[in-house]
Amino acid sequence: MVSLRQTFAHNLRRLREERGWSQDDLAALIQSDRTSISRIERLAPNVALDKVALLATALGVDARRLLSAGSRDARTTATRGVSPTPQLVGAAVRRHRESAGISQRELGDRVGLDRNHISRIEVGSTNIALDTFEKVATALGVSAADLLGLK
Repeated sequence: MVSLRQTFAHNLRRLREERGWSQDDLAALIQSDRTSISRIERLAPNVALDKVALLATALGVDARRLLSAGSRDARTTATRGVSPTPQLVGAAVRRHRESAGISQRELGDRVGLDRNHISRIEVGSTNIALDTFEKVATALGVSAADLLGLK
């Protein structure tokens, strides 16, 4: 099974190349360096959702499309300006957790996080990394796309 991080890296590279941009070009748009873009495309760092949103803005796409498998042309299917902010993601996590009838502590136990961290995610006061986001979605029995409002 392809991980969310793999999907993101694949979509990032594909969209960058479709635009004819080098890693240096994309890096300049987000005030970063080529090495950072290269590492992301090679799956090295566990990217947080705020960086996903920053890269999506630079590419001119909805950030959720960078995280969605099967979206061949993110430019034409995306609603520009929509980003997975910590508040939106947190609200979705809370909604799915409550509908599943589980407590923050139980969700935390399933994911390997402290209940307080789950609380911070739900109120949007922490930025969640892709690997953790995927674990939360799995623990809730939903896809990452569901938590991002793609389905």
